[in-house]
This record gives sequence, structure tokens and C-alpha cells, in this order.
Amino acid sequence: MDFPQNIDSLKIPNLPGSYVLTLNNPQRQILRAGRLGNIEFIPGAYAYVGSAMGGLSKRIQHYFKPIQRPHWHIDTLIPVFSLTALWLFPSPTRQECQIARLLSHIPGISYIRGFGSTDCNCLSHLFYLADIEKAPLFKRLKGALNCNGAVEIPILEAP
Repeated sequence: MDFPQNIDSLKIPNLPGSYVLTLNNPQRQILRAGRLGNIEFIPGAYAYVGSAMGGLSKRIQHYFKPIQRPHWHIDTLIPVFSLTALWLFPSPTRQECQIARLLSHIPGISYIRGFGSTDCNCLSHLFYLADIEKAPLFKRLKGALNCNGAVEIPILEAP
């Protein structure tokens, strides 16, 4: 995946917090995600929830570099899906599971069982958004978390 902008130009704070990567899958594909095995991904928009308690900037940089050896489930998707936006929720407390629970209860959103959530009790940390409009969804999460410092950063694709 190539990006026209430099990661530094995105001005990502190096604060602890949680994040959502919004992604677009351009075509039906079957990908292997570690011990979860082969998973079929249908075309459309996805949201992946993660945390960066060591700093949002440092963790997000990982997604802007070529992935040599996948470490996390999401590393399987980054090379083949398009990253469309970053939703950042700075906080000294981990909120990724709270965000995942909020997403799992929204009508029209489905999830990939166990994806990204092998170290917690969540059903998943990867959600298929179907026809959900992303801007209102970001505002809904921001309000539910009471996170005034939350920001949405759109990602431009290389031409």
C-alpha cells in the first residue's frame, strides 16, 4: 500500500490511547490470519480496533511500513486492503474493548469472530461496516467514550 503523504504530516499525537483503522477491501478474497486460519473477506468497508498504550504515533507508524512478518492478525490485511482513515481516541486508559463492544451492538455491523481479540474476551476487533456511514459512526463512538480529544484523520491513497 502506497500513501501520498508522509506519516509525519498526519500529526498523530504520541499519546497513549486506542484507535480504529477504517479499511476498504476491494474484492472477495480468502486470507490466512494466523491460528484463525483462512477467512473469507467480502468487498467493502471494515473497522479494526486496537490500542497503543505506548503511544498512538509509534503504533500507527507500523501500518505505514512494509510488513515483513505478520505479528498481529491485522498485519494480514494491511498489504491487501486500503487504509482509508484513522480514528484516534487518546486516553491514559485502554478503551479498545469498549469500542469493540460498542461496534458489536450497532445494527448492520457484523464481525469476524476472534480477529484481533485473542488476548481479551471480545468477540472480535474487526468489523464489517456494510452500508454504515463512517462519519456518523465516528461521532457516535466519540460521544459514547466522552473523548473530546478524538480525531478522525482521512488517509489519501497514492494515485
